[in-house]
Amino acid sequence: MRSISVLVGLLLAGAVSAAVGAERPPNIVLAFADDLGRYASAYRAADTPTVNDVLETRHFDRVAREGVLFDCALVSAPSCTPSRAALLSGRHFFRNGSHSQLHHPWLEGEPDPWDKVQGFALALRGAGYHIGWSYKMHISEDRMGGGRRNYTPAGRRFNSFSQHAMEADDPEAKKRELLDEVRQNFGAMLADRDTGQPFFYWFNPTNTHRPWVRGSGKALWGIDPDELEGRLPGFLPDNETVREDFADYLGEALAFDAAVGVLLDELTERGELDNTLFVVSGDHGAPGFPRGKTNLYDFGAQVPLAIRWPGRVGAGREVAAPVSLVDLAPTFLDAAGVAPLDEMDGQSLLPVIRAEQPREESTLRGWALVGRENHVRGARPAGLPYPMRAIRTADNLYIRNFAPDRWPVAEPPLAAPVVKGMLRRDGRLVRRTDMDFGPTRDWFAEHEGDPAIEREWRLGFAKRPSEELYAIGGDPDQTKNLVDDPQHRAELGRLRDLLMQQLHEGEDPRVTDDGRAFDEPPFAPDDPMLGRVAEPST
Repeated sequence: MRSISVLVGLLLAGAVSAAVGAERPPNIVLAFADDLGRYASAYRAADTPTVNDVLETRHFDRVAREGVLFDCALVSAPSCTPSRAALLSGRHFFRNGSHSQLHHPWLEGEPDPWDKVQGFALALRGAGYHIGWSYKMHISEDRMGGGRRNYTPAGRRFNSFSQHAMEADDPEAKKRELLDEVRQNFGAMLADRDTGQPFFYWFNPTNTHRPWVRGSGKALWGIDPDELEGRLPGFLPDNETVREDFADYLGEALAFDAAVGVLLDELTERGELDNTLFVVSGDHGAPGFPRGKTNLYDFGAQVPLAIRWPGRVGAGREVAAPVSLVDLAPTFLDAAGVAPLDEMDGQSLLPVIRAEQPREESTLRGWALVGRENHVRGARPAGLPYPMRAIRTADNLYIRNFAPDRWPVAEPPLAAPVVKGMLRRDGRLVRRTDMDFGPTRDWFAEHEGDPAIEREWRLGFAKRPSEELYAIGGDPDQTKNLVDDPQHRAELGRLRDLLMQQLHEGEDPRVTDDGRAFDEPPFAPDDPMLGRVAEPST
């Protein structure tokens, strides 16, 4: 019966694809790095020193060179679960119920909007595709066909790339071994499909997620932390600790790029590369640095994006307009000749990037909607979220902070214990916050209160105003809030109205009824002791 159903699906998908000029449905590969921001040598800026200057991501650059490079791609939410759920569903993160927050918390017995979400992967399976993934999912696995579709027979050691490579007697040999694991896992997924069956493969390594080994960026990839001096974002302390931390992060980005090369090589050897829609991206910005992961500034919400599909997608093109990763779901269905799902907020990118008679870039939406609620549930007293929404256009970033009385990262001091929710790390008890553990976070905790870092601490950890507006061209780091500038009053009003219109149309729980739905069950815990800073002992 399975073979019959697959055959029927393939015939249907093939018929639709033939109608749009394709010989057979394309394979689709999504190489999706955990916590990887917009870091690739293809993003070097000719007139501005950035961290991309020290990178050589030849495989990402190849995809971009032989396809389309997106200059301003943003996630729906800069947190793992909601970002991935939004991508899969093609919906803004706040529409996904339990999956609108990290680890999809929900009160048992309450109706969950996520239960009604199909997602593009199951739609592809219904059209005859074989679907599978390797490594991380972080959303309900049934939307990818269940756990048996997670192909890791060769192991999951790649997720701890620097740990394994740095402890080896021969690090270069260990790197090759870890990359061969990627090849074998991908091969297992391919071997499980029927002959000629198109496939969707979601490659989800977590090596770019903390922790990574200190000094690994230089030892394994030759990234000298000193070369980052003067290249870090202006809101980060430009010191040895932070530079080394960032160099190690970039080393993991190079490991991911090497894995992308493995996938490209394997497709080439099997004669499948040129009939594969190949996409490279990440689920949000840098972890464990102020204003990165969990934040709506570009440092937290912007990600790499390149799409290659020879003959179908124009080669060597760049798209400057902001796009959202919710656009990938309708793009994949469009490429496969499958009708878009009614539930989707995203728009197909194919009309603008197709090789023949592409539409003008101006036909794109022209903005991306980004937001967040809870990340770490114990970061604030009573487990309350830090609610934010934003509109990113080509020229401006407008942010609405719905609870400016709350702390965006955690109630200070950062090293203070909490009454409930402490955990043991490196032999000591620590608290979780909305900034991941690592050398940079430790440095800020150790220097908290030092007047010398007042600006950096304020930009990263202090309470924020209810509205923020930034002009990207003159302020790429988004540190100069223009909300009170009379010259930007008209743009402020326009973006404010646009954001609220979109939130109301999408029935965002943050703006419906009394606006407190995300602060209460089933979204939030009913636990007044969670995240509460302990009183100092006398």
